[in-house]
Amino acid sequence: MRIYVNEIKITDDSIRCYTEEPTEGLTEAGQMLVDSDNYAFAYILDDGQSYSYLLFVQETWSMLHNNKGKKVIVNDDLKLEHFDEELSYILDNIEGNSNYGKEFVSAVEETFELN
Repeated sequence: MRIYVNEIKITDDSIRCYTEEPTEGLTEAGQMLVDSDNYAFAYILDDGQSYSYLLFVQETWSMLHNNKGKKVIVNDDLKLEHFDEELSYILDNIEGNSNYGKEFVSAVEETFELN
C-alpha cells in the first residue's frame, strides 16, 4: 500500500506527519527507497504480513531538510526511529548518481543542499 504524507507540522523537537490512511499496527522496517519517477522518498512500513510505503513527495522535502535531526512521528502514534539515518544514507547514495535520473538528482541536490 502507498501511504502519502499529506500534512506536516513542525514542533520544537519533532516532525509530525499525517496521512489519510491509518497507520495503526504498522512498524518501521528501517529502510528507505526512492521513487524517482514520482519524485518521492518511500519509507518502508511493515504490518507483519506485507509492506507499505510511506511516501514523502517533493513538496515535503524542504521541511525534512530544514528540520533534520528531529523525531519523526506519523499520525501521532508511529515513531520512526531510523528515519534520519536512512534519509542520510539514501541522500549520500543519490548525490551525483545519474542512475536515479538527472532531473531527480538535481532536485534532491538542490533541496538538500548536497553540492
